[in-house]
Amino acid sequence: MASVKIDGLSNAIQDILEEYSNDVTSNVKEITHDVSEKFKENTKRDAPRGTRKKFYKKINVKTTSETLTGVTDTWYVEDPEYRLTHLIKNGHQTINGGRTKSNDFLDKNYKVAEKEFEERVTEVISNGH
Repeated sequence: MASVKIDGLSNAIQDILEEYSNDVTSNVKEITHDVSEKFKENTKRDAPRGTRKKFYKKINVKTTSETLTGVTDTWYVEDPEYRLTHLIKNGHQTINGGRTKSNDFLDKNYKVAEKEFEERVTEVISNGH
């Protein structure tokens, strides 16, 4: 460890905090991409398989914004199957007057992804890397 004179103490502290902040930010961005890819794969795996529609094949993730301090990944279903997401998740009326069962493939995988993200970010903040 290098010695620092009292005049340079604030600069030394600022440099250390800046390095820590950059490390945490880059690791959180990496975690975001990793967790969102796992979320995509898990929802594809658990999405319903139909004979007419290939809904699960249209599930995807993309980075919608990235700044120096953060990143946003967005889960989505490509056109034209995106219209089915709400109906699959909540169920819908059938032609015969009955009702289909809802499929919570999205909610259960979201909870898993959210928990993993929180644990990994907490670890990065605690360890600094």
